[in-house]
Amino acid sequence: MQETHDTPSRRPALPTNAGSKLVEAILRHARQRPDAEAVGEADGAERRCTYGELAGLAAAKAACLRARVEPGGVVLALMPGGVDLIAWFCGAMAAGVRLLPLHAQIAGPEALEVARRAGAKAAVVGPEMRAGPALAGLEQLPIGVSGEAALELTLPTGRAGAVVLGSSGTTGLPKLAVRESASLDADAAGVIGGMGLTAADRVVFATPLGHSYGVDVLVAVLTAGATLRVLTQSDAEVLARELERGATVLPGVPFVFEALARRERRGEVPLRLALSAGSPLPARVRAAFAAAWGVEVGQLYGATELGTVAIDAPGSAGFDASSVGRPLPGVSMRVVDAADATRTLGPGEEGQLVVRAPSMLSEYSDGEVPLVDGHFLTGDLAVMDRAGRVHITGRLKMLIDVGAYKVNPLEVEAVLGSHPGVAECVVVPIAASESVQRLRAVVVLVQREAQPTARELRHFLQERLSAIKVPRVVEFAMELPKSPTGKVLRDRV
Repeated sequence: MQETHDTPSRRPALPTNAGSKLVEAILRHARQRPDAEAVGEADGAERRCTYGELAGLAAAKAACLRARVEPGGVVLALMPGGVDLIAWFCGAMAAGVRLLPLHAQIAGPEALEVARRAGAKAAVVGPEMRAGPALAGLEQLPIGVSGEAALELTLPTGRAGAVVLGSSGTTGLPKLAVRESASLDADAAGVIGGMGLTAADRVVFATPLGHSYGVDVLVAVLTAGATLRVLTQSDAEVLARELERGATVLPGVPFVFEALARRERRGEVPLRLALSAGSPLPARVRAAFAAAWGVEVGQLYGATELGTVAIDAPGSAGFDASSVGRPLPGVSMRVVDAADATRTLGPGEEGQLVVRAPSMLSEYSDGEVPLVDGHFLTGDLAVMDRAGRVHITGRLKMLIDVGAYKVNPLEVEAVLGSHPGVAECVVVPIAASESVQRLRAVVVLVQREAQPTARELRHFLQERLSAIKVPRVVEFAMELPKSPTGKVLRDRV
């Protein structure tokens, strides 16, 4: 029977859900374990919130939202990623509105443009937020809505809430992905299973909660009844102290593990699982972290549009540190021809990764969702091995045309980053003429007396790569520009 494929469409077919399993879980934990810590801010004032308190706070936020915002309406949330943001998130799920969290450092014009594209009419803004004045034209919700009483969270009679998340925008304007309550509940179930989360776990997290990775971790931890320790600002020393004070799970991005690798642990720690996501974790960083903290780092794969869809945890059957693992239950992954997404490739062949998952988005606020046979076109290049494990090899639109060849910059970066004198690097195109591109490498060196020169680094690459893949230009920098989640901003190098 010939396989059929969908053409790109705006909205994937997803099951509807009038309630929220996240809300139900918080209520259950509040009744059964009201004094158990749900969320703690690991820096600053060390603010803590029990499940009983979180249920009350979320109920108060939900009541405020129902009174001020139409069902399905969009509310911007501009505040640090601590207890207040989490309470508003949970309240939105109960109230049946769409919450769009903004990064605390977003500029005013950026925030206004996001509000316009999302159709937001209201905002909840924390004090001293940079973009706060620019959002003054929206209806302002009182951030100080409290809920100390044991209020009941009532599930919406119509639609449950949703979160709206901005994509990274690495190949154009960021898109606004809508992930409904059913998507978030499926995401939580996948992460709980992949991480083996239980109520006894203490998860420390230093990535913005308004990012997809943060949402994945948040909904999983609260659904499982575990404790989430969040950092409102990234601080390696605070993270290290959290590990030494009893954290059992550390989901992070590469720069988190690199920073912690420089800080040796003080005594034994109960850390049982460390997972990296967002971009490839250099082998050197993985080894250094394992040596410092006694725990190997696995990998997690997800996307703004998908949630978390694969986890390769150390200790799992056939663990491969270079892989993001096999698809989580209910998730379908394929590698397809980059030029013809209807043609599925076999094991070992490189192509574009496509994914179908119950945790995927329902729509973009203002654009088409690229689907083939119900699978989302991720734009990531990947290889699937014979065991079904996925290996991410690059980005489809990141390929650099060099003469008649296409070069994957991640391949060059992996080799260059293996030099003992290189701390981190990025490879980008540089124009040689109006029609010809060459490669340019920007390198951050390990701080030591004897440092390699540009000529020495080019010679190192020439011994390991074909000539077309060796950058013509090698430059040095003190640091690379990065996003809040640690991704290198290639367009700013």
